[in-house]
Amino acid sequence: MEFSPAGFIKSPDAVYDDRFDPRHFIETALTEEEEIISFIEKQPRQYWQEDTLKFYPRAHKIGNLMILRDFLMILKAGLDDPAHWYKMNTYHFCFLYDVLARNAFNYNHDSLEERLNTLPELKGIPLDFELFVKNYFFNTVFLMSEEEYSALSREDKLNRGFDCPCQFGAIHGLTPTREEMELKTSRDYPYSIFV
Repeated sequence: MEFSPAGFIKSPDAVYDDRFDPRHFIETALTEEEEIISFIEKQPRQYWQEDTLKFYPRAHKIGNLMILRDFLMILKAGLDDPAHWYKMNTYHFCFLYDVLARNAFNYNHDSLEERLNTLPELKGIPLDFELFVKNYFFNTVFLMSEEEYSALSREDKLNRGFDCPCQFGAIHGLTPTREEMELKTSRDYPYSIFV
């Protein structure tokens, strides 16, 4: 999957930079997310909307639980495919952000033993989610409110780098089409050869 094309920002803790494995963090979070969605599905249907609002504070507005499950499966399939690079759109980033933010929060509030079980490579060091987003998310436009986004001119949006596909739909809570849900194969290698 494609993440931030910008320069890598180092942590003040060089040990953290050496130990943190972003791919493993994403893989762990997506695997745990299957359990979260299965848990919600076991609840009576009348609680699904309330649960998705709680577990997916941004992504809940782009679709129901079945759509969120589809996003999970699509992202897992993309991560598990070493033969291709994929481009994500704003819907993907929005869903992934909610999953990773919750996972990072839980990790940082777990006991040392639970941290070691979740991300053993960090040896219990707290996860810096803000730094992770700066380094690996080139698209955070979905963090804006509808009003903030709508107040920007087209030129302002482009100047701020808000040119990712599907951003209007994700911000305004439009249900994605099947095509908008799919990852797009990238012909470009998103990182420099030195990474």
